[in-house]
Amino acid sequence: MSKMVQRAVALVVMLVVVMGGTIWGVSSMTIHYQPLDSGAPVVMTVNGDEVCADEYAGYMLYNMAYYANMYAQFGMTDVWNDEYAAATLGSSMPQAAKDQSVYARVVLQKFNELGLKLTYDQEKQMTQLRQDTIDSMGYDAFAKQIANFGFSDQSYNNFMYISQCYNALNEYYYGENGANVPSDEDLRQYFSDNYIAAKHILISTVDSTTGETIRTDEEAKAEAQKILDRINAGEDYDALMNEYSEDPGLAGNPDGYIFTEGEMVTEFYDGAKALAEDEVSGLVKSDYGYHIIKRVPLDVDGQFENYKSLLTTAVAGTMDDLLTQWMQEADVQTTETYDEITYQNVRDYLPAEVQEILNAEDAASADDAAATEDAADETTDDAAAETTDAAE
Repeated sequence: MSKMVQRAVALVVMLVVVMGGTIWGVSSMTIHYQPLDSGAPVVMTVNGDEVCADEYAGYMLYNMAYYANMYAQFGMTDVWNDEYAAATLGSSMPQAAKDQSVYARVVLQKFNELGLKLTYDQEKQMTQLRQDTIDSMGYDAFAKQIANFGFSDQSYNNFMYISQCYNALNEYYYGENGANVPSDEDLRQYFSDNYIAAKHILISTVDSTTGETIRTDEEAKAEAQKILDRINAGEDYDALMNEYSEDPGLAGNPDGYIFTEGEMVTEFYDGAKALAEDEVSGLVKSDYGYHIIKRVPLDVDGQFENYKSLLTTAVAGTMDDLLTQWMQEADVQTTETYDEITYQNVRDYLPAEVQEILNAEDAASADDAAATEDAADETTDDAAAETTDAAE
C-alpha cells in the first residue's frame, strides 16, 4: 500500500511536469471538490461513499499513462500496443485504479471529518498550475492534455483538490506541533533507548569499492589480532584506529557511527550492542573482514536535532503509514460494473467529454495516416512513371 501512495504522488508530479507547470502566476479562480454527478454506474463504495465508473475509469487511464511514461524512458514508446507488455501490465490496472479510488475517498473523508480547510497558499498552489497552463497553451490544448490522462475538467480539479487535502492532512498530523508529533522528551528517550554510538578498526578481506579479495581470512584475522593485543596492552585505541583501520568511512566519521538495529551489518550491530560504554570488543567477523569495536557514549543532546526527523518517523510513523492504515480499515464494496472495466475497454467508461476529445484525436490521427499513405502512393506512382518514361 505504501507503494501505492508513492505512486499517487508520482502521478501528480508527472502530470505537473508533462503539463509544464513550472511558472507560478496569479490565478483568478478557486478550485473546489465537486462530485461528477454524471449518472454513470457505481463501481464501488468506500465507507459508503460511491465511486462511479467515469471517475474510476479516469484513474485507470491515468495509471496507464503513468506506466506508458515510465516505460518510454527505457525506449518502449508504446507499451500498450505491445501485446505481451500490455497483457502483463493490464492485469494490474483494475487494482491500481481501485487503490487510487480508495485513496481519493479516504483522504477526502478524513479531511472533512476533521473539519480542515485549505490555506490560501494551498489553494493558490492548487489553482496556479491550471491557470498558468491554460494561459500558455489555450483551453482546448489544456482539455486535450488532461483528457489523455483520463480527466475531464471537473475530475482534474477534483484530483488536484484531493492532492492538497493530503498535504493538509500531513501538516495536521506531522507538521509543527502536529497531532501525531511526539514530544521532544519522548524522542530523546527513544534515541537513548534504541541508538548506539561506536567506533571500529576494520581489517578488510575485500576491497570496499571493487569487492575483490585483498587478503585471506587468516591473514586479516592475524593482523587484527596484533592490533587488539596492542589495545589490550594499553595503547591508545584512537591512534591505532587512525593508523590501521581500513574503514572507507573513517575520514567522514572520525568520532564513530550512530546507528540503530538494521542500519549496520548484523555482526557489527550485535557486537556493539553487547558492549558497555568505553568497552572494546574482541575480534568481530563480518563479510567485510574483522572489526575491533569500541562502544562510545551516545551524545543525545549534541546529536538530537540531527536525528529528530528520523526519530519522529520511527516513533510516530509517517502520513503514508497513516493513510495505509485508513485504507486497510476502509469498507470497500465493489459492484458488477467494477468487474466489467478493463484496460482494453476503459475508454468506453470515461467521462463523455473525455471520450469525445480522445475519439476526435483518433479520427485526426487516422486522417493523417491516410494522407501520409496517399502521399506515399503518389510518390511511388510518380517514380514508376519516371522509370517508364526513361525506358521509352
